[in-house]
Amino acid sequence: MKKILALVVGAVVALGCCGCKKDQRPADLPEDMTPCKITLTQEGKPVADATIEFSYSTPMKYTTSASTDENGVATMVTYGFAGAQQGTAKVVVRKLVTEGASEAEEYGETGDSGSDFNVVAAKYRSAETTDLEITIGKENVEETFELGPAVHDPAK
Repeated sequence: MKKILALVVGAVVALGCCGCKKDQRPADLPEDMTPCKITLTQEGKPVADATIEFSYSTPMKYTTSASTDENGVATMVTYGFAGAQQGTAKVVVRKLVTEGASEAEEYGETGDSGSDFNVVAAKYRSAETTDLEITIGKENVEETFELGPAVHDPAK
């Protein structure tokens, strides 16, 4: 009888530790978010390591954003959950690169930290000026946006 009791107590403790974690999804986050992939190109080539954020025409409580991979593709997420909220949004794109960092800095030594530059045109970096727009409905969305030539604007 003691062995059975010990097994039951062990099982309850094991379930409590690992199997019964509550979902951390906020109650007001829409359940019907739409899978959405955005591809960014610049002069026809993929834009890796860019940040994309949607600025919806109607106020949204949660941010929809993602970063592009080496192929210029971003799978959009909202508050860490896959998918985009339904509605119409401006597409804001940012990408910074650092130039001139010394090799010493890579090893934790004092050195020139380099300078940060925007490589995406200023008009795409703000919801007020971007002309990129997307409408998210109930169907999966895959959209490609061409960002034109790369720029070399110092970061502020």
